[in-house]
Amino acid sequence: WGRRGGDVVKQLLVIEDGSEYCEFARLFLQPQYAIWHATSAASTLAVLAAQTIDVFLIDLRFDRAPTAGLIGDVSATAAQLFAGNQGRALRYVQDQQGILILADLRRRGFHQGAVFVHDFPARRLQNLQKLYGAVRAVPTFDAVAIRRALSEVS
Repeated sequence: WGRRGGDVVKQLLVIEDGSEYCEFARLFLQPQYAIWHATSAASTLAVLAAQTIDVFLIDLRFDRAPTAGLIGDVSATAAQLFAGNQGRALRYVQDQQGILILADLRRRGFHQGAVFVHDFPARRLQNLQKLYGAVRAVPTFDAVAIRRALSEVS
């Protein structure tokens, strides 16, 4: 953690397939948070190898990401969930990529709190919390609500 005028600055890793979450964080969460950015599971691991991160802000859908950069087995997903339909399976992997990245991070021993900007049904959020620990969700880009959620999980 850095210090700024006696305040602790937390290290926030924004994980998304674009830049709008990062821009939002830089506009509304600094200077309380130092902002780091990753656009895939691989780049997330690269940041975590180089920097101590306190908390994650994660995009759920990665529909703009290159297919090669996604994690998750599209073929297995197609066979298990979509009667072999590769297109539907790819869409599912894109739509769930943030959770797939979080699951991978947990398997690798990274247990930082995570916040999604998504309106999860209560039961789904409870299930994510059972599976992955400190997880919160905020339905919209509300700086006050996101800051509160980040502080609850970090």
